[in-house]
Amino acid sequence: MKQTFYVIISIAFLFWQCRKEDDPIVTPVEIKEIDVLDFSVPGIDKKNITVGENLIVVHLPEHYSKGNFIKPDVIFGSGYSSQSALLNGISFEGQEIRLELESTTRERRNFDVIVIPYKAIQLNKPVQNYHLKIGPDVTISTSFDLKGTKATVDVSGKIVRDPLIRLTDKTTGRIAKELYADESYANSGNKPTYTLPPSVLPGEYIAEIVWGAKTELLSAQIKVSPGAIQFKRGSWQMQGDDRYFEIVAYNLSLTAKYEAIIQNDFIAPQRLSLKYEGPGTLSGNLPTAIGLGNYKITYLLNGKEQKPFEERFWLDRYSGDDHFYVRKHGTQPILRIVTQPSLRNFFATPLIEKLPYYPSTNEINRNEPILAYTQAWGPFPAHNELILVNQHTGAKYALPYSGDIYGMFDYFITLLAYPIPDTVPDGRYTIHVIRGTERTERYSQIITLK
Repeated sequence: MKQTFYVIISIAFLFWQCRKEDDPIVTPVEIKEIDVLDFSVPGIDKKNITVGENLIVVHLPEHYSKGNFIKPDVIFGSGYSSQSALLNGISFEGQEIRLELESTTRERRNFDVIVIPYKAIQLNKPVQNYHLKIGPDVTISTSFDLKGTKATVDVSGKIVRDPLIRLTDKTTGRIAKELYADESYANSGNKPTYTLPPSVLPGEYIAEIVWGAKTELLSAQIKVSPGAIQFKRGSWQMQGDDRYFEIVAYNLSLTAKYEAIIQNDFIAPQRLSLKYEGPGTLSGNLPTAIGLGNYKITYLLNGKEQKPFEERFWLDRYSGDDHFYVRKHGTQPILRIVTQPSLRNFFATPLIEKLPYYPSTNEINRNEPILAYTQAWGPFPAHNELILVNQHTGAKYALPYSGDIYGMFDYFITLLAYPIPDTVPDGRYTIHVIRGTERTERYSQIITLK
């Protein structure tokens, strides 16, 4: 046996001696030092703590004795230290926690620290049943507290900040929808409101609150019934070659006939069929008669006009009446609203009782300026004027911007003022805006100046 071993050693030695100089040399793999060699928390099993490239996740056990407090023991890699408040112990609920590593010889490192309690979601009211009828204002109101850090992680280890409601079909067991909190409602924080989307089908569902990898039963019984059909107000920004568009509506039926009329003051109304694409969605294609310009759309159900429902989100309701904006390119400015100061009106929101807005008009009083909301991109140009073209004579009149601004939504939308000179006669006019070297398409309506 000993003789065999010596033979093997001899053969290996001869092979090494005979290796050609140009044979590849195997170099040892460089092993990088780990920046955090150990992260532990008293009372927590090591298997419940993971240290990743820039993320540390701590899962608390069911009967964690320290409540809303952790004080980890950390061993750093060579050359690293930290002044983080985490090392002295920290209250973690609702907090963003970072472990910052410093070094004079190595690259600075930061770790997000996520703490996930055993019961991370706590309902503030009993589980209840819901009976909902599909429509634009149908909501699920909740009240719950999140007990961990401000962020959590999902099952794949991805950071998650917002809880959602997951609807699971009771018949199939499949996830039907995942809903995020509706920001247009005032009650936020631990009382978010979730809006039922138009794509939800009638049926029976189970609802869970999902926050990362944690879930909590919200309702074992949500019954969803069909309601009346309701069309969502649309606004499409398209380029000349774009033809396809989609429309959102509640309670669509496979058997109904859907149509749209697209028009402005410069072409004959174009009637076209709409195709059912699925729950909540119709599609259509603009006819060739629709060229560059601004157009309105009218919805038809079995030949009868359907008014769109009024959005809770007021920016959609008061930022311009035209629906299709067909342009040469994606940054061409859009003339959305033509109005005047005296038309100022008010509406209420859940938070504010009176907010001003300016409705569009095609009747212009020459004794006050024309206001125009032009949606545009880039810095404000030195050259800005409104152009009137007389429909009877073809004469063109340029109205310079006066420098006055009228605002909506704390000046999120601004309307520029263009005084009307005495040299512009009464009559009917098309209207567009020149903004720097760009110009808008014609406004969808012919205005009457008097």
